[in-house]
Amino acid sequence: MNHHSFFRFILSTALLLSLIAGTAPHADDVQIDRVTDLQALGELAKDKHLPILIMFSQQECPYCSIMEESYLKPMLRSGEYGDKVIIRQVRIDDFKTLTDFDGARIEADHLTSRYRAWVTPTLVFLNHTGKEMAPKLVGIGTEGFFAGDIDDAIDMALARLRSVALRQVLR
Repeated sequence: MNHHSFFRFILSTALLLSLIAGTAPHADDVQIDRVTDLQALGELAKDKHLPILIMFSQQECPYCSIMEESYLKPMLRSGEYGDKVIIRQVRIDDFKTLTDFDGARIEADHLTSRYRAWVTPTLVFLNHTGKEMAPKLVGIGTEGFFAGDIDDAIDMALARLRSVALRQVLR
């Protein structure tokens, strides 16, 4: 390789790397908030007429990282889910006491048991009182289809919330 070709190679490589760095999503640009007060979260969901998606996760869970980085964070980044669902997470290995939907104090492991979310990640879709509104998603499904599974569960939860609200209005 002559000097001129080597220089072009270095320049094109630097350009390619800068393009990749410029378009790659930043790991810290969006976070999935951990829930500590389910009662306040329920009130927010009730006010906004939205279902709640809670991801049960663990710190050293590689599949939880995939769920966050490949599915949930892109959903938040897109801006297309702000009027469809509230997304939060519970770390089952935090051993923290949470405020439950009814205001009582509850350990994270009791909440995990309630929703049978022993495998991480598990996504549950809840209404403002903590009732499941769509079938939970356990683990990570088939790539290419799993985003659709999440969307389907969100749509089902949202439709159920709206049908309950409509029945209350018609009474």
